[in-house]
Amino acid sequence: MSQYALNLALPPVFTADNFFVSGCNKEAWQWIDAWPEWPTARPSHALILYGPSGSGKSHLGHIWAARAHAITVNAEHLELAQPESGNWLVEDIERITLERPLLHLFNYVRENGGSMLMTSLLAASELPFSLPDLTSRLLALPSAHIDQPDDTVLAGAMRKQFTDRQMKVDDEVIDYMVPRMERSLAKAKELVERLDHTALAESKSITIPFVRKTMEGLL
Repeated sequence: MSQYALNLALPPVFTADNFFVSGCNKEAWQWIDAWPEWPTARPSHALILYGPSGSGKSHLGHIWAARAHAITVNAEHLELAQPESGNWLVEDIERITLERPLLHLFNYVRENGGSMLMTSLLAASELPFSLPDLTSRLLALPSAHIDQPDDTVLAGAMRKQFTDRQMKVDDEVIDYMVPRMERSLAKAKELVERLDHTALAESKSITIPFVRKTMEGLL
């Protein structure tokens, strides 16, 4: 008899324990781990962390924010945030609609002795900002690049997610999935959720044939 599966997605857990360091993210991890002594030729209070969607920017950003006790805000809502002393994480600055609030916050944090981490899909030189003062400040900052997750990171992330759901999945099954899936941590999480939901509904074990059928259904 099929069981009713409740589609209850687990909230993301952004901790250092479930961040898997590999060649694709080692540079970015080293920068975050080095705070507050960011290794630059001249002292800087801010850093840009950039890379493609699904690469783990938010995860690394929240690891830093927890260490730094930082205020976290998405750039789309930055104009609603009241500047406060301390450290700030500003996510997705490429989505910003009003540039001046970001410039004001950048200056405020520097003047009050805080640190600021900004995440972006784009490098500073590619950001389509028109405010000269903001552009010049961002171009002068150090930056850390994070690339799309490699096999090591995807396998580690999926293994951890299956364990969190109390699901026993053999390594050979994970090894089958990794080269056949989109290179995105968000997509890895979606796939684990779908497998969990489908396996419970159909009372099936997570095997390679089951995974193959489920992944074909997602195409």
